[in-house]
Amino acid sequence: MNPSARLRREIADRVAQALLASGEAREVWLEGALACGFAHAASDIDLRGIVDGALPAWESRIVDGVRVDLQAQAPQRAEELRHLLRSFDVRRDDLGSFRRVRASMHDLMCLRTALSYGSRRWNPVLDPEERQGYRRWAVADQAEVAASLAEDLTGLVEDGLAEPADVVCRKLETCLTALECAAAGHPVLGDKWLPLLAGAPFRPPIDPARTETWEWFRPVQRRVTSALLDCWPVDDPLQKPPNLNAPDAGWLPQRYADGWFLRRGDVHIPITGGQLLGWLSTVSTDGA
Repeated sequence: MNPSARLRREIADRVAQALLASGEAREVWLEGALACGFAHAASDIDLRGIVDGALPAWESRIVDGVRVDLQAQAPQRAEELRHLLRSFDVRRDDLGSFRRVRASMHDLMCLRTALSYGSRRWNPVLDPEERQGYRRWAVADQAEVAASLAEDLTGLVEDGLAEPADVVCRKLETCLTALECAAAGHPVLGDKWLPLLAGAPFRPPIDPARTETWEWFRPVQRRVTSALLDCWPVDDPLQKPPNLNAPDAGWLPQRYADGWFLRRGDVHIPITGGQLLGWLSTVSTDGA
């Protein structure tokens, strides 16, 4: 940790000790980037108190010049969030659970990072199985974001709208980094922290220059596919993929509880794991 993070962890220790000693909270959790060891000179401290009964109206406080944001939460709400992490039941014909989880992704990120204070140390709130549950949902969520951005990007490129396409390219690059972080088992923190989590070598920017072949989109497809396969490995033998005419023209894979799909816009084509590997082989070669 850098000096800013160490200072804030020391302050978090003191505030947590005071809340527990006073009986204001039965547990105190440290959340967000600081719980992962990251902070800068203007970072706040995010603490959550688990409180029985009526929730107090806590206000933020300044401690040694650092803002401490306090939130009170009932244990029932924490249990509701943990329940979401214990299954992955997204199906193509029933996306209700996916919508519910996606609406709670920020809260789930906070829970994924949460450390509970006790015996003068911070300990993870979630167990390994629950962290794996977060990993699956975070990967699926970022793959969905990537698919939406890809749909925008292909439409902008087809109409020759270069400047808006550049904006979407940058958003897609950030999304891919977040997706790879999630696949590696990290929480999806704010965008500014993703490079520190990723630790990946430099990648050339997305550049839709060769619109006649869509070959420029292939690195996007490979990165999305690799991230999904990290989370859901496939041992099937390679099979011939479905005929997509131009297999690299905006198609991206998705993984739901009922299997694999190739998606472009609103079109979803079910495929086997072997067909996914065959399609990945196709978009991993040079040329159109």
